[in-house]
Parts: sequence; structure tokens; C-alpha cells
Amino acid sequence: MLARTRSMVGLDIGTSAVKAVELTRRGRDVEVTGFGQVELTADTPEARASAVRELLAEGGFKTRRVVTSISGKMVIIRYLSMVQMSDEELKNAITFEAEKYVPFPLDECVLDCQRIDSPEGSSTGHMTVLLVAAKRSELEGHLATVDAAGLVPEVIDVDAFALSNAHTLCTSVDEGMDGTGTIAFVDVGHTKTSVNVVSGGHSLFTREIGIGGCDFTDSIAKRLSVGFDEAEELKREPGDGCEAVNEALFPTIDDIGNEIQLSFDYFENQFDKEIGSIFLSGGGAKVASFQEAFERIFEKPTKLFNPFDHIQVSSAIDPDLLSCNAPQLVVATGLAARLARAS
Repeated sequence: MLARTRSMVGLDIGTSAVKAVELTRRGRDVEVTGFGQVELTADTPEARASAVRELLAEGGFKTRRVVTSISGKMVIIRYLSMVQMSDEELKNAITFEAEKYVPFPLDECVLDCQRIDSPEGSSTGHMTVLLVAAKRSELEGHLATVDAAGLVPEVIDVDAFALSNAHTLCTSVDEGMDGTGTIAFVDVGHTKTSVNVVSGGHSLFTREIGIGGCDFTDSIAKRLSVGFDEAEELKREPGDGCEAVNEALFPTIDDIGNEIQLSFDYFENQFDKEIGSIFLSGGGAKVASFQEAFERIFEKPTKLFNPFDHIQVSSAIDPDLLSCNAPQLVVATGLAARLARAS
């Protein structure tokens, strides 16, 4: 019998670029069959829709089915301790719990929740519940962009969870990749840095920090007295000015590190678990000496996450180009990884 073939596109609509990865599943095998990235000319609904259409035209994707994501201040993520109850009881109770934690009127929000099973919860009569609340207007605006491009949205996820989903996919298809332990995923985007700490296959802590790649560019521009566009080029290709660029970047990298250290301290005290390793992603994580700086700050194994080292890649794709863009494509890969869980 022929194995069923199914494809899904993970669509990451950021503030500076739109990125997409297509995964195709044939039986138990998962393969990268398309990818692309288009810079945004402006952070407007029209510019985003235009970039998505351009991306689809150039990326050679097979399907219009997408999983996309939202993030930012209009998305609230909370981990709640609740008494053990059935899924039906949880569905009825979550609205009352959400009123305590969501700073928006609930009739303006879309709520979702998920039970996080743990041995500690079962012995104490309590359970941990992941609550996600998003402003309805934010969701509708995001869906309008997807619809305008002629795409079919299957799921709307959250950026931070996509990071760990990409890792889970890699460990499921590559037996040589260790998926155990407590891992921190740190994605440095254009305007923010997302943190997701995962242990035992469960997301236990998430946070967004309002520092990102554009702050690196600002630091270079101010320190070296150059314009923003030139600073952006130096950030990406420092050339002979590598030492000066590094010196300009260190204070901002330290700012991110200090904020993340506060998050790690909170997590380790709250859960009595030590973070064993850090996986970096996002365009900001590619800047000179970023990985080395994190290893210095945290004294933990730190690596730039390339999911395509572990997933099969179609022969039609340029592997060098894909690898070069891998850090920026981790969120999109994690979104498309929903395919692996689909029936």
C-alpha cells in the first residue's frame, strides 16, 4: 500500500520579515519540501499580505494549508495550579480562572487551555494548566493576512511553543538527537526575544523580552556613529570592523542575558530543575560572538539550533542556502511540525 503524503506550511509573520517552511510527511518520514523568506517593506497589514504572496510565488510550496502563530503584548500565557478535574470540568472552569490573570475584557479575547500532566500534580491533587489568551482583534488581523494570500489556516499557535515543537520533531526523526533534560529555547527576533523552557516534553515557562535584533543595530549605529542601514549591514557582515562591532554589541547582549538570567533563576527556584542547555534561534542570534557571549554568561552548553541537520531535505532544495537561513526558520519549522502530530 502506498504511504499517504501530506504537506503543511509553517508561516512565521514577523515584524521585519515573513518566513515559511513546508514539511511533507510520507508514512513515518518527514521531509523539507519548501522554504522561503521575504523582507517586509513596512509593518502594515498590506505589506504583510504582499510579502506572503511574494513568498508563496517564489517558494515552490505544494500546499496552501498553513499553521501560523501570534506573539506580543496581545497574547497572555499563564501556568495555573488548579485542583484535579476532568477535561469537561476544566473547560467550564477556565473562564473563571482567566478573569484573574487576563488584563483584557474576556469578551474581547479567545481563550485556550491545556492540562500539563506531571507526577507532582497527581500526588498533590493539583494539576498545572497552560492558559493562553489572545485579543480577538489580533487574531482576526492575523487571519485576514493569511486569507488575503489565499491560504487555508489549520492552526494558530504561539511563537514560543513553536521553538520546542521544532526540537521535538527533530528528536522524533533523528534517534541520535537527545531530547531529554531541561532545555531553554531562546529566539532573538527583530523586536523581541522569546524564551521557552521545556522539561520532560512539557513547556513549563515562557516569556517575551522586549529586546531584539533592531536594538543590536541601534547599538552599532550609536557606537560607530553610522546610519541605521549601514549599521544593519555591519551587524550582518562586520568584515574588518568585527572587533568594533562586537564591542558595540556586548552591552545589548548583556542586557538580554541579564533578563534571561532572571527568568532562569525564577524557573529553577519554582520547579527545582536546572536548565541543562540552551538552543538559540532567530536572526539576532547569528550576530558575531552572540553564542560565545551566552556561554560566558550562563556557563551552559549553548548551540545555534539548525533543525535541518536532523530532518530530511528534498533534493530540489539548495542545502547550503537552507542551512544559512536555518536560525531564522526555526519558528516556521516548529509550526509546520504540527504535521507530524496530524492524523
